[in-house]
Amino acid sequence: MTIMNEKDPLGVYAHIPYCASKCPYCSFNSAAVIAVPEVRYTNCILNELDCYLEKDGIGGRGLESIYIGGGTPSLFSPPAIGRMVDGIKTRFVPSPDIETTLEVNPDSVDALRFEGYLAAGVTRVSIGAQSFDDAVLKTLGRRHPASKAVSAVKDAKAAGFENVGVDLIFGVPGQGMASWKAALTVAVELRPQHISVYGLTMEEDTPFYSLYGKSRDRAAVEEREAQMYETALGVLKGAGYLHYEISNFALPGFMSRGNRRYWLGGDYIGLGAGAHSFFSSQGGQYPPKWGLRRWNTADAVSYMESIEAKGVATDGSESPTETEARTEAALLGLRMLDTGIDAEAFKARFGVYPSAAFHNIEAFEKEGLLLLRGEDVLLTHKGALISNEILYRF
Repeated sequence: MTIMNEKDPLGVYAHIPYCASKCPYCSFNSAAVIAVPEVRYTNCILNELDCYLEKDGIGGRGLESIYIGGGTPSLFSPPAIGRMVDGIKTRFVPSPDIETTLEVNPDSVDALRFEGYLAAGVTRVSIGAQSFDDAVLKTLGRRHPASKAVSAVKDAKAAGFENVGVDLIFGVPGQGMASWKAALTVAVELRPQHISVYGLTMEEDTPFYSLYGKSRDRAAVEEREAQMYETALGVLKGAGYLHYEISNFALPGFMSRGNRRYWLGGDYIGLGAGAHSFFSSQGGQYPPKWGLRRWNTADAVSYMESIEAKGVATDGSESPTETEARTEAALLGLRMLDTGIDAEAFKARFGVYPSAAFHNIEAFEKEGLLLLRGEDVLLTHKGALISNEILYRF
């Protein structure tokens, strides 16, 4: 958790909701289309940004990161991505070492396309491999084979990317421990700079929930997922990756700055269909005192029509109470395994240390789930293994 003001840099998140097909486990804001309206949608992204710059008076602030997620942003051509990246940069004061991330799916990229994205100003690619096992990929409904996921990582490096991330999923129905260990082994052999591991969640509005969710033995699933997570910790930490966030591992110097901004409570602007923005302060003040969150309409067509008609597509906003702001700052801080809840920053914002704000910290400490380092509060190894339960109880 940190404190932001008008002199602090911010981040920009641009959401591209289009996919070639919708995966049966996916509950993200995305939709399958035959052709992507990349020119129209890019125009809307930049027009929306111009409207917010005029409305919020945040032009001229530093820009630390750009993150283009989805959906499948790699369905957009390198020229379209380059126009988006350049347009965002020119409206702020970008850091000399700005991190610009593009999410890509293995089936929509090749060596030439990676070269185009690099030339377009992308500095980091996050590859949605999800697995290196063809059977698991088939269960997940992914369009690419394992060989294509491997070649995507190699092609990105060959194109010149020095910051490559790989996403993996565990807890897939039918996925055994041997398959998971093999996927982790392939990942560390490819040596991307960043690896994310996510336990599969089954949301009720997905086909996966209808297929597997109702009949699952939840206790057995949780035990198996805990074993898989602990296996990932051993393999990745043993290979030299730093476990800096519950689901994220990085080689030294390659933590995701775009995502880290969200977890540390920094300001960010969300552009595109369904995107969220957050401001902990505006103009050095706190109107409202504890921050402002807003979000766009989720439907891509409605989003573009709204932007073209009035420059914004806001679907709602909220300002947390002090209690809500404190709780959110603490929960996000606990996700950061390298820093935990920064007690001095917490006190600077809320007037008290976390130990005074949350009286159950001592009980968690006695259970061996939380660690007090001075006044900073961190998850222990034991706590990280059941982090969802702790965050819920917290």
